[in-house]
Amino acid sequence: MAGSLWIVWTIIGIIGGFMVGRLVPKIRSTAFAVCVGICGALLGGWVFILIGDSSAMQAVSLGAAAVMCAFFLWILYVVSPRRDDDDDDIE
Repeated sequence: MAGSLWIVWTIIGIIGGFMVGRLVPKIRSTAFAVCVGICGALLGGWVFILIGDSSAMQAVSLGAAAVMCAFFLWILYVVSPRRDDDDDDIE
């Protein structure tokens, strides 16, 4: 499974980025959110798989990929400017 583990990390990033891109109105581009999610998941999974290639470390790398994907998407949310066309204000 170590050879195809990066595919699972990529899928984690795609799912996370797509959910954030569609559900968070502050994020302007779903495609950019998906790219950020993929980068975060690949980086998080890769860092933890460097520690060891056992099956336990592969499971930990999946969790690390999800956490790092969420962290990168949170950073994207923080640095994104507020959209002017928000209709949440009640007048």
